[in-house]
Amino acid sequence: MDVKATIVATLLAVFIGQIPLSEPLVPTSHAGEKGIFSGSWVANGSKEILPLGKNRETALFKLSGHVSLKDNKIGKEKDFWANCIGLADFSTGSDIRCVWRNLDGEEIYLTLQGTRMEKGSRVTGNIVGGTGSLDGITGYLHFTWSSMSFAQADDESGIGGFSQDVKGSYQVP
Repeated sequence: MDVKATIVATLLAVFIGQIPLSEPLVPTSHAGEKGIFSGSWVANGSKEILPLGKNRETALFKLSGHVSLKDNKIGKEKDFWANCIGLADFSTGSDIRCVWRNLDGEEIYLTLQGTRMEKGSRVTGNIVGGTGSLDGITGYLHFTWSSMSFAQADDESGIGGFSQDVKGSYQVP
């Protein structure tokens, strides 16, 4: 075997040996996967208040934070960055839309409803879609804010919340 053929054979052997160590060439699919999850959620943001008479307020709010799942994953992830926007009416409750994004950039979309934004308020919702390997994901979740904090500055307030009882189920078609 000449030198050129030896080099080609060596490079080919090295290349073939590296394939199992590299990332998969095709994205991992979670088709048909279903499960349950639980964890915590910490969120911070702001809300803008609009008084509606003597004893009623509404507020637009935006929250961002970290969702950390315990033992179970959604897809292959336990950690998500959450961005939410919503409208709260202190008489009728909150209507919230969220995007959870994992470190690979895949997203999960949620619609949530809640009562007043305060400690002990319960939030329920649905998983209504996703991207990448989580495309078409559906499910349900609920949690209770175990703490809420507010800092008022004119018509805008800083808000923060923490829940340690996020629970839900999901299915990827």
